[in-house]
Amino acid sequence: MILLLLSCLPTQTPPPTPAELLQGIDERAGLLPAKDPFGDDAARLLYLDQGWAPPETLWYYFADQGSALMPYQMLLKLEQADSQSLLMAPENLAKFRFLLQHPTPNNPDGFPVGFSRHQDSVGFTCAACHTGQLTYQGTAIRIDGAPAQSDLIGFFHAIEASLAATLSEPSKLKRYATATGQSEEQATQSLQLSYSWFKDYNTVNKSSTTEGYARIDAIGRILNQVIRFTSGSANSVEPNAPASLPFLWDAPRHDFVQWTGFAANAGPGSLARNTGEVVGVYGEVKVQKYTTEEAAKAGYTSSIQGHNLVAMEDSLRKLQSPLWPQEILGPLDATLSARGAEIYSRECSSCHALLQRDDPKRKVTAMVTAISTVGTDPTSSSNLVNAVVPSGILEGAITPDGGFYPARVPGVALLKDLDVRILSAQPTAVVQAIASAKLAGLEESKKQGDYVRSTEADPLSELRSYKARPLNGIWATAPYLHNGSVPDLYSLLLPPDQRPQTFVTGRLEYDPKRVGYRSDGDKPFVLDTRLTGNSNQGHLFGTTLSEADRLALLEYVKGL
Repeated sequence: MILLLLSCLPTQTPPPTPAELLQGIDERAGLLPAKDPFGDDAARLLYLDQGWAPPETLWYYFADQGSALMPYQMLLKLEQADSQSLLMAPENLAKFRFLLQHPTPNNPDGFPVGFSRHQDSVGFTCAACHTGQLTYQGTAIRIDGAPAQSDLIGFFHAIEASLAATLSEPSKLKRYATATGQSEEQATQSLQLSYSWFKDYNTVNKSSTTEGYARIDAIGRILNQVIRFTSGSANSVEPNAPASLPFLWDAPRHDFVQWTGFAANAGPGSLARNTGEVVGVYGEVKVQKYTTEEAAKAGYTSSIQGHNLVAMEDSLRKLQSPLWPQEILGPLDATLSARGAEIYSRECSSCHALLQRDDPKRKVTAMVTAISTVGTDPTSSSNLVNAVVPSGILEGAITPDGGFYPARVPGVALLKDLDVRILSAQPTAVVQAIASAKLAGLEESKKQGDYVRSTEADPLSELRSYKARPLNGIWATAPYLHNGSVPDLYSLLLPPDQRPQTFVTGRLEYDPKRVGYRSDGDKPFVLDTRLTGNSNQGHLFGTTLSEADRLALLEYVKGL
């Protein structure tokens, strides 16, 4: 079960030697903080067998997808706002729940999981949000493809504060200029550009519902980046629908993905989806107004690395869900699990089909259910359907479907435009994606499930639904529901009025009995389910079970 055992490495180390870098590859270079900021300390770090060798894991962590957030050296050398310690110091990064790494050849400065270099810039890969870690009684387990517990947006506010402090404090500016080899005038100019960007980004994406740890309104923020490129950030929508970060194992094998099931994987679909993801995590796009099909074939120049995105999807097809590590979290009760299997068949299997985690030909048919049926928080779906925004530079431009953009259009139409036009400029990546999907057996298909069918009058009505999927590895993916509004699986099986109204996110210490992270106390972040987008209602399936049946079902689900 366990592939690798790493001792806790010191957080302050001299530059690695070539031999140490090679050793880092063998060990996947995982690093634990000397002291966890929220008390979830661990002395050793384990990886589970998920079908990836160390080189595949390390490539996934740091591959360039085209994200270009800010100058690389700026982030590397920037001090924290209130001290001379670096912003990227491991003890500071641990506060945001980023997963620390020892330097390796593709990550020579020891950035955390999911930080990547694009030319002279630093950005993110999907690993930043889709790599998990839990601790239990002094042992940490890192799980590739699992939801991160990080506070990415809190980190962005910290960057803004550091930039502001560096610009306003002469001693900070002098130290920064010296560290980066610039004159103070050069440093001021580059710092001001990044500060203006972060200040604007944090302002226009402000919401009355704070995402906090382990959640982000990914679709809302992707739409706002699309809006930034087309009509300007002043037209941003409020990202008030925090979503739990979905787990990635088997995602390339689904017919439809995203919480609302709006993205198909067949043909070039996965490449288009991942292109939209890179737009959302700060890829650069030059949008142009094309008025003819012939002109539009040129597409949009961008920083998106199409071939790397196809390679990422191919690699993820090999990733397997993690098995419950019985030697760490405790053995499974075979008798209780067998009883739970019968309950699962009755209560869960119609939406959450069973899947053989290591079947090389496994495929997933998503079950899409109307919100009116599942009863969970509708904000994420409603925001996607209702976002109608200025077309901006694209007003009067030809659409990918051959029409012309009016003054205002659905936000999803603009996202489609960027995806199509970005990929028009990368035809060989599109061909590669189509061939890869075909080799994987992905064919165009119709959605399955009790979802609302679209009509001519309401073409987006099918998005008023949420998608269910197989639950293999679900034990490692708390918090639960699409918006992360339930802390553990035990609470999910309670009637909604008995689920916690408030609970803490951002802890790493695991509770194997309740199947989720510890959620007591008041740090690092208290999630309030009474706020917009945070409702913990709905999903009544299995909520009338007796306590004995509830525990039996949990025991079975742990083993999926």
